Amino acid sequence: MHQGSCLCGSIKYSIDDNLKLIVNCHCRFCSKAHGAPFTTLLFMPFAKLEMIEGKELLAGYDVKAMNAVRCFCSRCGSRLYNYLPSMGMISLVVATLDTDAELHPIANINIESKCSWYPINDELPQFRSAPSRSEFGQLLSS
Repeated sequence: MHQGSCLCGSIKYSIDDNLKLIVNCHCRFCSKAHGAPFTTLLFMPFAKLEMIEGKELLAGYDVKAMNAVRCFCSRCGSRLYNYLPSMGMISLVVATLDTDAELHPIANINIESKCSWYPINDELPQFRSAPSRSEFGQLLSS
């Protein structure tokens, strides 16, 4: 189990995950939502997320183009995760984890809409959009 929280500490959560499906997302949504060229995310099942404290402060913004809900703290504004109900998955913002675990992104995704001024200078695999389940499986097995 790993713990996490928002910036002000009003929302606290725990997750039951191996922290392996971590990617750097370069989509315009992540760039604009974070004011940064990319966001490091952990893809995991929604069922493995437990809100420990502050659940009533969790707010959502419907992102219709993605069929997702952006979930954030209504007190400090910290984005915690995107929820994709149709898949039962979330993309958790890794920076909200309160862990000393060594975390390693396995790919850069959604680079077709990345910030033109930001060069990707690492050796991670790059995907124009989100990888399929089988592509994620291949990334995890290599």
